[in-house]
Amino acid sequence: MAGPWRALLATAAVVASFVAAPPTADADEPFDVYTTPGTHEYNGRLWRTACEPYSSSVERCRTEIDASVVVYADGRFVEQRGWAFNNLTYKPSARDQWVDNILARPGEHVVDGRRWKTECDTPWTGDGACRSSIWTDTFHRRGSSYVKVPTWVFNNIVRFTPAQPTSAFCAAPASAAVQSVITASAPAPDNSPPTDAPAADDLASPPAPADVDAVTPATPSAPATADAAVAAPEPEAARPSNDVADEPSSPPADTVEAEEPASDVVPLSTPPPTISAVRHRDFSGGLYDRFGDIEVTGTSTSGAGWWLRVELRDSAGAVLHREDLTTGTGGAYRALVPGGFTGKATVVVISANGQASQAIEVQPATVTQTSATSLDPVAPATITGALTPAVDGVLISAQIRTAGGWLPVSYARTAADGSYALPYSHGSGQLGSADVRVCATTAWGATVPGPAATTLARARLANPEITATTADEVAATYRAGCPVGPSGLRTVRINQQSMDGRIYRGEIIVRTQRAAEVADVFRRTFDAGFPVYQMTNPNAFGADDPRMMAANNTSAFNCRRVVGNPYAMSPHSYGYAVDVNPWQNPYRDPTGKWWPSTDHVSRTPVVPGQLTESSAPVVAMKDHGWRWFSGWDWHHFEKR
Repeated sequence: MAGPWRALLATAAVVASFVAAPPTADADEPFDVYTTPGTHEYNGRLWRTACEPYSSSVERCRTEIDASVVVYADGRFVEQRGWAFNNLTYKPSARDQWVDNILARPGEHVVDGRRWKTECDTPWTGDGACRSSIWTDTFHRRGSSYVKVPTWVFNNIVRFTPAQPTSAFCAAPASAAVQSVITASAPAPDNSPPTDAPAADDLASPPAPADVDAVTPATPSAPATADAAVAAPEPEAARPSNDVADEPSSPPADTVEAEEPASDVVPLSTPPPTISAVRHRDFSGGLYDRFGDIEVTGTSTSGAGWWLRVELRDSAGAVLHREDLTTGTGGAYRALVPGGFTGKATVVVISANGQASQAIEVQPATVTQTSATSLDPVAPATITGALTPAVDGVLISAQIRTAGGWLPVSYARTAADGSYALPYSHGSGQLGSADVRVCATTAWGATVPGPAATTLARARLANPEITATTADEVAATYRAGCPVGPSGLRTVRINQQSMDGRIYRGEIIVRTQRAAEVADVFRRTFDAGFPVYQMTNPNAFGADDPRMMAANNTSAFNCRRVVGNPYAMSPHSYGYAVDVNPWQNPYRDPTGKWWPSTDHVSRTPVVPGQLTESSAPVVAMKDHGWRWFSGWDWHHFEKR
């Protein structure tokens, strides 16, 4: 960790009017309040944004909003109006700079005791972006006092530069070896390796991504001195005869000036050349087909300036590659022969004094890919696998097939044993499928393609989960003296579909004895495609029922009085009442007033989300013995 995280929200807790979702990402939106410096009036609110360089490759903007905040001073809570922190926005940068950083890794995280939750590529974030929230205390007004409500508060945005699809999946780098008998591999696309992943060093800020120069596949260049061999065509006059070792002729212009041999004649008894190593230039753990050219090094006892030939022969003895060169200082030589094949071969080094050979075997480099194929429509999935050979820190990308080619959508790095766990959030929040394939890219530019693409489908899965209700989950809806407390309640989390087709994770709290029934009702509701606009914990609204109705929130437990009748306790106080889509299904109070509006008092024409005798929630509720208060409280179901 680069440094302590600063609690930007710790000293001024926001009140209910300020706890609201930020503007939804919209690619067509002409004005972006989060990245446009200055003071702006937007969506009826006053905003202030300032941007500054965060590193040589990342610019960060801080946005504040004119809002009411609550501070604790002199033993009491005081509401103040002024500029309050809203969020940090990191302007577009390369996605692979953020590998393993929690601000760009979907899911929940705990860092230095703080809880974070990140979404990427969802309807809320938009494609090519992540948004993070932090779990913190907020304060909501209740009558003449305030109640503390822990909740998720939007904190920051990380945006990525758009990736471009490539027609060739995980293309191998071009061979750096000199003229070859066999055809070289197809060139790889320009794919600079990633920079070091930034790590968050305060409440909202990872340290600046390090600037790392692009590392390209190793290409031999002429050495500055005769310490290494230089590849050159073999001039006939420069090749000594097999009988007498003549003085070598002048080397070609593009070779290094060689040392003058110690004598004009090399005795026939001079030993043949030696082979010191046959390995990849950037990897010493064996020979693999996708790991680039193969470097052959050794010495010739003839000294500097003498001709050598290096050949790569297949198992039958056929020459696959031939390179002539001149020895450098001390007789040292170095040659590159092309990799890109698997199987057994032989490296042969030939000189006037004889030859040396070394048998080699090139293994296939592989990367595996495993995941479920039917995915939760909201939750990030995980793709796992392993790279062989095991190399630590290799970049793994998940790529989807598009009309324009293969498009990377997520990244991870291998562990020391070659394994990886890659978060996959593409398509989250919507139903659909994509063909997904992984590719490994080493620091030196070698690539290893995964197996054939797997089709991953965001399926219509409700995936209900029932858990014991915590005090935090009813911080605004429960108080001492209520008929039922957290111990008698259960929290149901379940996927639901909103009016626009977006899939989200809903949360509703009911009496323990009703939890399984409610989970089944909303499972059947989701399976039928019946839309539920939102199902948000009432804490977000300060347990204010008129506000929840106006926001079209589906909810259950809320210890309160009946709206329009302050003398009666609502059945919601007992946890055995559920309200569904209040906007499309209004309520008439004892005075005759319709809540939240009169828009849908008339039940025709039927609109999406409107309850009827044949709609999925009504049928499912009645199957479990619940009453529907149709005619006057259209959104209300109850079972005592």
